[in-house]
Amino acid sequence: MADIDSSTLLSDVAPVMRETVQARVHQHLRHLLMVGRFQPGQALKIHDIAEVFGTSAQPVRESIRQLVAERALEALPNRSARVPLMSHEQLEDLRRTRLALEGLAAEISAERATPADIEALAKIVDEEVQADEQLHVESSVSRNLEFHFTLYRISGSTILPPIIEGLWLQIGPNIRRAAENFDARDGRGAELHLRTMAALHKGDVKGVRAAIEDDINRFFDLLAPQDRK
Repeated sequence: MADIDSSTLLSDVAPVMRETVQARVHQHLRHLLMVGRFQPGQALKIHDIAEVFGTSAQPVRESIRQLVAERALEALPNRSARVPLMSHEQLEDLRRTRLALEGLAAEISAERATPADIEALAKIVDEEVQADEQLHVESSVSRNLEFHFTLYRISGSTILPPIIEGLWLQIGPNIRRAAENFDARDGRGAELHLRTMAALHKGDVKGVRAAIEDDINRFFDLLAPQDRK
């Protein structure tokens, strides 16, 4: 795989404020992984990332060490790290786990959702549709993440969302690839989120879970032709 300059991919990222530098570097890197800003197999260059964030190398190095411990990155011999490449078997393992945990979170959330919750989710879906119509992949992927985790937090569970976030950290680098393989215009991109919303409005708990599970399956199906290469 060609070596990709991290500073180019992160050219629009704002410098990190120094008073919370360690926590914020880690938070930023986690988010960038979850929305697919790093590609599978890409090495993370500590110096480049530190320069973009406007920090020293140490907080970046420590954040990368934490992300290796979270299995979002894998360590390289030179004390740097790279985004893992996933086999078909690993992707299928993630598919099964996401279906189980996110399906459960969606079902609990559907039982607890208030009109205000549903309104907040609808606003996110509207923004997602607009991003899809404009072919703005970055915004579409971000709204997708926001929709899922806003929904899962409604569950009130303190256990499920952090576990699910760990799964998204592992699968995130593939999200942009899946999005770029799919023409999301004319409502196709947000179709399953719109179906989720329709089920929420009707109080159809099982329908909400089914729509989220179909959304997860579609994502992995978009990766399937390439992960077997």
